[in-house]
Amino acid sequence: MENWQKLRTGDRIRIIRMPSEFDRPDYYLPRETRRIYQRLLERRRPLRVQQIDDDGIPWIHCRFQSKNGVWEYHYLAFNHDGWVRIKHRC
Repeated sequence: MENWQKLRTGDRIRIIRMPSEFDRPDYYLPRETRRIYQRLLERRRPLRVQQIDDDGIPWIHCRFQSKNGVWEYHYLAFNHDGWVRIKHRC
């Protein structure tokens, strides 16, 4: 079982590096998706798993405010490496 398969709705994670599969020569990654990951890495904020889809893939939602004040909303499937789980504080 992959680590991402152990995630549940409400779990908190932090992206610590670009997923290794993004570096494969035959892997297609849209420019916008790479940009979102770079921004999430720069922000260093925790992300919450918002849902698990019918195929068992966790999804995160994030938003960024552009320079003109408009919010951008993004949804990312999260079935790869490059993240760590954030433990709850007691």
